[in-house]
Amino acid sequence: MEEFNGCPGGYRPSGEGRFPGFFLLLGGDTFKRKLVRVAGPSLSKRKTTVRILDDVNDSIQKYMLMLLTTNLAVALFTWIAFRWIGLENAGAWAAAAGLLHIVPYLGPGVTAFATGMAAFMQFQSLPLALLVAGSSLAIATLVGTLVTTWMTGRIAQLNSAAVFISLLFWGWLWGVWGMLLSIPIIVIVKVVSQHVEQLHAMAELLGD
Repeated sequence: MEEFNGCPGGYRPSGEGRFPGFFLLLGGDTFKRKLVRVAGPSLSKRKTTVRILDDVNDSIQKYMLMLLTTNLAVALFTWIAFRWIGLENAGAWAAAAGLLHIVPYLGPGVTAFATGMAAFMQFQSLPLALLVAGSSLAIATLVGTLVTTWMTGRIAQLNSAAVFISLLFWGWLWGVWGMLLSIPIIVIVKVVSQHVEQLHAMAELLGD
């Protein structure tokens, strides 16, 4: 919803405290107002800009909630598996698994290696070490590859191929940071493409 309240240019978007993306948190509402100003003097263009920013904000918030949910699921299932196997400090290892799951592919690999080494040192048994590492990797793969990818596609209305290609591209370009930011970036591209007529083909390509 928009409102006029004496801001330079006579226009100011409502929704204090809302942000266009988690990597623009420091910009806050100031950045949002600046984007609206540079959109041009036309009221319709400013309204479109506000809608784009609000849609991006909503999509990023849903994605972050999904990420929190899936990481907690990884931590919970990992804790259950490690407790059943008898690994010491199962809770700490499960918490680490949940945190590292934020980094796609690389995080679960590091967790599997570290927990496998810990299990070998505790049990002095290669089969048990492989069981611990394998269970950690299986849980991360099940939740990350199937649940996270599917939920991301549903939340942002993106097809799975676009999500995977974005992850590969930005991971190759920026490494770990690219993996972390790949989904928010493609979500922003999709939302902007939906509102800009010249980019509708891109929105269709990325959509589910």
